Amino acid sequence: MNTQALLDKLTKAISFTYKEDKTAPGLTVSALKKGYYCSVVRYDGAFGAGKVVVCKAKSDTLDGALKDVANQFLSLSTRVKDPVQELGELVGGK
Repeated sequence: MNTQALLDKLTKAISFTYKEDKTAPGLTVSALKKGYYCSVVRYDGAFGAGKVVVCKAKSDTLDGALKDVANQFLSLSTRVKDPVQELGELVGGK
């Protein structure tokens, strides 16, 4: 997957996951002296109040930092699976 596609999918996943937040959640990307920093941020209040860093990553490359923070974000996911998905996982299906 290329960096642009990963950035797009991760940003959409963050917005979808925290769609009820009063201030739009997002992805912060910063260039460091050596490498890149990425973080998933959300806000407890309106107008950017109560910033919370959900997960963060640093890497020598932008792609590396994005992949790391995406994996951290996915590990926090508490999506409820339906019974068909659970059955599929149990029997090794799709």
